[in-house]
Amino acid sequence: MVLWDYCNMEKCPDNRRVSRRRLMLALIVDVIFFLIVGIPVLYLFLQGQPFIRGFQCDDPSISLPYRPDTISTPVLIVAGFGTSVFCVVIVEVLNAINRKCRRPCSTLEDLRFCAKGFSVFLVGFVVQTLFVEFVKRQLGFLRPNFIDVCQPQFNRSLCPSFITEYTCSGSDHDADEIRDSRQSFPSGHSAFSMFISVFYCFYIQGRLRISFSRILKFFMQAALVFTASICGLSRIRDHKHHASDVIVGFAVGAAVAVFVYKLVAENLLSKSLEDEVSKSSTSSSTVSHYVCCSCTTPQSSNVESQTPVPLLQNECFSVVPNTISTSRHASLKLKVTPVTLSNQQQELVLSYTSGLC
Repeated sequence: MVLWDYCNMEKCPDNRRVSRRRLMLALIVDVIFFLIVGIPVLYLFLQGQPFIRGFQCDDPSISLPYRPDTISTPVLIVAGFGTSVFCVVIVEVLNAINRKCRRPCSTLEDLRFCAKGFSVFLVGFVVQTLFVEFVKRQLGFLRPNFIDVCQPQFNRSLCPSFITEYTCSGSDHDADEIRDSRQSFPSGHSAFSMFISVFYCFYIQGRLRISFSRILKFFMQAALVFTASICGLSRIRDHKHHASDVIVGFAVGAAVAVFVYKLVAENLLSKSLEDEVSKSSTSSSTVSHYVCCSCTTPQSSNVESQTPVPLLQNECFSVVPNTISTSRHASLKLKVTPVTLSNQQQELVLSYTSGLC
């Protein structure tokens, strides 16, 4: 993604105009891309007509009673986008807690990275939604509650043969619900929920850098997968999907998440981490102590070095060479000034004088 990748204006004043042009071009390209892919997705979701598939007379797999959604589509979309924002933000918060007093503040850089991660998530969301909605319309598999929703009118004398000519007369359900009853395979709820869980499992694994807990990362990843599993299983309980629809939906969501992360997010993640390391090493040359994330006043490296105070003062003793000799043992004359020494100082004096002999 080229979104949000632009030069720092303060560090590159000469390239300010070029950077702005690149930023505007990047935004235009991204908006055009989302429109090209997003408009067909919106059309398929709202107006796409599924394939009219026949059914086996008295098929028990499509004769289950209608039940309301435990997790409706609007709730799923709001919860999915809320989860994505929460995952990106909580990862940056935990990273900030872990690196406290280890590097200078970089709130702007963290916000840019959050925007990058969320933009990649949007790409994956559009791709998996387009794939799922297209397959649903092309296949037109019937939901487990199709008979109850559609209430088909057909010639009963043809049973138990395969019925292809029928009309839906369900008065308890509107046209949108009848159309939706022909879109069972694959499960959109399962695909979307598993896409979020797998994508952010990879995101947490690659981005989260903490040392204060060994199981927090695994706990977050397990919670995502567990939540996605609950969402998929609720579709079977609500008679909205067959078990095979949910399993394939899980597989589609996981595959799209791996595909998008490996091709887009992984390179973006590694590039951002390299930028952080280079910026931290550059700032460490001018700042001796890393600043906490609370943005306190940095301590300058211009601190006068202090000479360590010797344990024995010069007045304690002085060594005066008696003769200069090349022999192994040199004759030395000690001029000792009477002074009271502690036990530790006496041991140091003895070791010092013995080393001269």
